[in-house]
Amino acid sequence: MSAAAKSLAALGENGLLHLLTARWKTDPEQVLTGVGDDCAVLRGDVKNHFLLFKTDAVVEGVHFTPPEKPELIGRKALARALSDLAAMGASPLAAVITLGVPKSESVTRLRAIYRGIERLAKKYRINLVGGETTCAQQLFLNVALLGECRGYRPVLRSGAKAGDLLFVTGQLGATRARRHLIFEPRLPEGQWLARHKLASALMDLSDGLGADLPRLARASGLSFQLDFGAIPRAKGATLKAAINDGEDYELLFTVKPADAKTLKKKWPFATPVHCIGVMGARGRQSRKSSFVYGFDHFKQR
Repeated sequence: MSAAAKSLAALGENGLLHLLTARWKTDPEQVLTGVGDDCAVLRGDVKNHFLLFKTDAVVEGVHFTPPEKPELIGRKALARALSDLAAMGASPLAAVITLGVPKSESVTRLRAIYRGIERLAKKYRINLVGGETTCAQQLFLNVALLGECRGYRPVLRSGAKAGDLLFVTGQLGATRARRHLIFEPRLPEGQWLARHKLASALMDLSDGLGADLPRLARASGLSFQLDFGAIPRAKGATLKAAINDGEDYELLFTVKPADAKTLKKKWPFATPVHCIGVMGARGRQSRKSSFVYGFDHFKQR
C-alpha cells in the first residue's frame, strides 16, 4: 500500500508530514533548515545572523477545554510558539495571530483570550503586528512567529554525535496538573545554550519525551539509551506519564561528554538540568523502547 493510500492513524504525524512535504525543495543559499526542525531558519544579510519562522495552533477540544479561563487560552497559544524558538536558542521579534471562531462565540471571551496573548507578548517584548479572522466550526488560534539569532548560530536537532549525553530541563509529566496552560517558555535557557555552544542538538518537549527524543535521534542519524531512573518527574506523575503525556515544554538537548562538567558548573538558571541518557550509534536502541511513544494527534494508544 502506498503512503498516500494509508489512513491518518496508520501514518501518524511524522508520516503525514513526510507525505505532504517530501517534494519540497529549498535554496541552500537562503535556507539553513526547513521542514523537520522546531523552526525554519533563513540566513540573514550578515554573517551569524539568522531569521527563524514558526507557526503553531491551539484548537478547542484538543489543546484546551471550553470552560478554560480565556486569558490562559491566549497565553498558551503564544507560549507554544515561543517554546519552539527556545528550542533553537532564538529570540522572538514579532507575531501575527489567526483566529478561527464560530459565529455564536462571545466577544467578551475573545477579548479576554487576546489579553492573554498581549500580556505574554509584553513580557517578552514581542511586536504583535497583524493577523486574520475567519469563521470556523470550533475556536482555534494560530500564531506565526518571527525570531532571530544574532551573533551565533541556532542549534538544530541534527547535531548530536554518538556518545553525547542527553539532558532535559525541569520536571516532566505535569500536563494533567494544568502546567501546559501556565508554563514559561525556556527562552533564556535556550539562548544561553546556543550562545555558549554547549548544546550539540536541541529541541523542546511538546509531544512528550517518548515522541520527541526519537525525532532528535532520527535527525542526527543516531539511537539513544535512556536511564529511566534519572528521568525527572513532576509531583504525582508516573514514569509513563513523564515519558508519554506530552506538553511539558521543557528543553531536550545533547552535550559532548567533555562539556558536561562545564554545563553543570556554569548553568546560571534556577531551572534544574538532568542527565537522562546517552546517544548511541544507529541501530542500538534502548530497551523498553515500546514503552517510549509520546503523543500523536492521529495515532491512538
